[in-house]
Amino acid sequence: MEMPQVKQGHHLCVLCIYTFFYVWIGAMENRSQYLLCIHCNPYKYLSDLNDLDEHLRNIHADLKSLNCGHCKKSILYRRSLIRHIQNFHIFNRPQQSREVASSSNSEVSVAQGSNLQVKRGEETNQSCLSCLHCAQCTNHSSVVDLKNHLSAFHDGLSSYKCGQCRKDFLHKTSLVRHIESHIKQNKDGVSVDSSDEHSSASDGVNNDGGTFDMEDAGVAAGNINPDSEDISTIPPQPALNMQEEIAMFLLKLRASGNLTNTSIQMIIDNVSILLQNIMLKAKEDTKTFLNSTEVPPENAQNFLSSIFHCNDMFNGLKSIEDQLDFYCERFGLVVPEELFLDTRVENRFDRKWRMFLPKQVSETFQYVSLIQTLTLIVRNDYFRKLILSEEKSSDGVYRSYKDGTDFANNRFLRKYPYALRIVLYYDGLEIANALGSKDVIHALGCFYISIQNLPPEESSLLSSIFLLALCHAIDLKKPGAFKKVLTMFISELKRLQTDEGVEIDLRNGHKFIIRACLVVLTTDTLAAHEVLGFFISSGADKFCRVCLISKKDFMEDTTAIGIRRTQATHERHVQEVEQRPAAARLYGVKERSALFEVMRVPEDSVFDVFHDCVGVIQMLIKLSLYEYVMVRKFFSIRKFNENINLFIIGKPDAKNRPSANLIRMKLYSAGHTLKQYGSQTFCLLRMFPFLISGVNENNKHLQLIFLLQDIMKIGLLNRFGREFHELFISPARDNENDDGDNEEGEDDDNSEEEDDDNDEEDGDPDEPAPNRRRGWTSKKLKKGINKLHHLMHYAEQIREKGPIIRHWCARCEGRHRILRKHSAVQCNFKNPPKTMARMFQLSTLSAFLARNSPHADKVNLSGAVSVSVRHSSYTALLSDVGFQEDDFINIVESAQVCGEEYQSGLFVMLKQEGSVQPVFAVIVDVIANTSEPTQVFLVVDKCRNITLSANYNAYRIPNQFEETHVLVNVKSLANHRPIAPWCPIDSKDNMEFYLSPRTVTV
Repeated sequence: MEMPQVKQGHHLCVLCIYTFFYVWIGAMENRSQYLLCIHCNPYKYLSDLNDLDEHLRNIHADLKSLNCGHCKKSILYRRSLIRHIQNFHIFNRPQQSREVASSSNSEVSVAQGSNLQVKRGEETNQSCLSCLHCAQCTNHSSVVDLKNHLSAFHDGLSSYKCGQCRKDFLHKTSLVRHIESHIKQNKDGVSVDSSDEHSSASDGVNNDGGTFDMEDAGVAAGNINPDSEDISTIPPQPALNMQEEIAMFLLKLRASGNLTNTSIQMIIDNVSILLQNIMLKAKEDTKTFLNSTEVPPENAQNFLSSIFHCNDMFNGLKSIEDQLDFYCERFGLVVPEELFLDTRVENRFDRKWRMFLPKQVSETFQYVSLIQTLTLIVRNDYFRKLILSEEKSSDGVYRSYKDGTDFANNRFLRKYPYALRIVLYYDGLEIANALGSKDVIHALGCFYISIQNLPPEESSLLSSIFLLALCHAIDLKKPGAFKKVLTMFISELKRLQTDEGVEIDLRNGHKFIIRACLVVLTTDTLAAHEVLGFFISSGADKFCRVCLISKKDFMEDTTAIGIRRTQATHERHVQEVEQRPAAARLYGVKERSALFEVMRVPEDSVFDVFHDCVGVIQMLIKLSLYEYVMVRKFFSIRKFNENINLFIIGKPDAKNRPSANLIRMKLYSAGHTLKQYGSQTFCLLRMFPFLISGVNENNKHLQLIFLLQDIMKIGLLNRFGREFHELFISPARDNENDDGDNEEGEDDDNSEEEDDDNDEEDGDPDEPAPNRRRGWTSKKLKKGINKLHHLMHYAEQIREKGPIIRHWCARCEGRHRILRKHSAVQCNFKNPPKTMARMFQLSTLSAFLARNSPHADKVNLSGAVSVSVRHSSYTALLSDVGFQEDDFINIVESAQVCGEEYQSGLFVMLKQEGSVQPVFAVIVDVIANTSEPTQVFLVVDKCRNITLSANYNAYRIPNQFEETHVLVNVKSLANHRPIAPWCPIDSKDNMEFYLSPRTVTV
């Protein structure tokens, strides 16, 4: 190819055959391909490497990693990125440019009389990175680019040819390994003479003068550029602290919960010996090499002594006590403190007398300092930023505690709105080691705390729940035991709940004042009554801890709410009980709570939506099955179990499939419980209408199931609009005048449930939420349950404390998993709380140190196929959201974002401005951004003619979709949980299906 004629005053681009009149325009062709900063928005082009270096140093100095504008490779240091561009992109010319350079050895006249020489060199790496299967042979900058190119454009070929030796391979992976061996050979065989380096440096002209001096094009990719900076100017890598690395290694072993202390000690001993042997071998090899050179023996010995240390690298980390001290000093671990509780007499085996003798033993518990735990949280830059950025909702939507009336009425929080809001949780736990010497069950009492200031996606993580105290559950049965356990907690909380607060050092030269207050106690009913000093048996007349309703009033009207308990009335009841103990059963109060000094008792306690709804759901399902199976005989219990097994539940709910373990005797037995876990119970409630056959939609039991579904869909929302809050107020009040007509012969033992007083017709497409139905109310309940009454207080508690889902106990019970896991391998049966508290703190520290970025940024992809935007099927859609045609994307089989997995065939709920009807769409493809892995897009088709079915209380989706695709970001969905399509068990129509979302939209 001939060199184009360059007119006088024009300039030739060194990378292509185009000429430009102005010098800065000619440089644009260079910088548009290689000197692009993709960290700017919009992208910024730089004129040369010096400008790019200065731009990165001044604008993006805080970035932890930098990306190349050409190949998107992530590089740690700025100077390493500059060398990468010099080595891999400036010298790796496009094929057309190399042909121009090779066809002319003459000088080209350019502006200001400068000379530009273009030489042809050895291009071994570039030839092996060529694709011979394209019509015009294309070259690629790296093996990864070539592999992506083959996957996108030449997938399925019978053989693949190497661009250098023309050897054929059956698989792409074999070709890639072959090319890597070529590059390694080329790299090892190319060397640069020092004399040539100095001569080229002296003959070159500075870029500021407008002249480029290029070395031979045969310099292999990956070698050091001869014109690059001296190696002494390369920024040093961060020093490797071996003791800290070994400490992190041991921390991960401890946090796994799979190894006993003896096993970890064995690992320490053997790894220590192994490292010493490796160090001695490396020292001997280095000594042999230095002896073969001209290095003086004295210098060689000094070098060996300074580099190779044969000391024990586990020194100071041998025992668990040494490790705890190291983690406490280096990472801020809060070590549990053992405190005295009381004494008791036990029969202990006496080895001298060989018999069991009574012995007085001390009762202790493990306490984790509240101030030190909050210090660990605040010192984390990421958490501190989240806490200080929390704001109150401005659109009238309840999103957090800040949007409730309790926050507005709290003087301390009004004065210090960014004070830490603490949530306290208590629950019992049973642990056992079946393979140990003592297989008895140990009952523990667990106190946890969490910080309410964090956003929902962070506070929902189990690692956001911290241990406060751990003790034997039997020790808490004594009078005043809760007060003794919580004494230190109350003392520290009083210090934090002052104007002075507690000042801490952030370890970056700054001070920070921590202020905090206890705002909520969340736990199940039994544990809440124990902590707050209420009567825990069913014999109390005033059984509710929020209002003063009596059992008689509850039996007569299950929708009734008694007079609200306040802190003042509760104190009067406590004083009367102290003077007259017989009044305990009347008021339901047993003693003054230990938390009386730091919170409003009982106003600051919330009902647990998890335990309450599980109890009510199981009660109602059991009564409905009794009616359908035993009375009406619509189907048998065996048929119902078969339907559970045959029902296609879909991947989002596969882990929550109910157990098909129902028997007829269970329907006859006393009580309202079923042998189902909590998550299985919620799933069974949604599935129930699809599992039964022959039941009319107007059946009163089925109407109660529908009503409870509607309550659950609203109660599990993490944000509330004003209209949804009103749905909880006074359900079924209008039905009281119906006299509970028992026209179908229902017995009085059928349970009633909260009903909504909405007479609107089922299936109204303009209704924003599932229709509120006129439920059926029986005249009396032979035996009501307290959890049924708790639902009546949800509207009031949402108005005061925000969404109740932010306080449910399922997260805290999930935190028990760490203790159960460690209990299976621990051998301390005399004092299990001591070992369990230590292991819990180590596991929490391991997870806490890894949390330095939003949880929403944690994305897991599977089955990714890389393709350019230009050659994808969604070029126009991707261009509308900012993608360039040369950008690469990953089309994946599934993507897991915030714990939810998205894949084709599932449905999602879209946001629709100005519409109260939910908008559903089916996922066609899942796309991930290669340059921003946290960006996940869904290609969806919107559904048509959506209606609410009165038979299943679910949205009927006909097999009709919009013709045009829509691209949506996962983070912009109205409901982040995907939905699987469901079909009735006896359905024969495959042209329609139903969607039953777990929650409704705001």
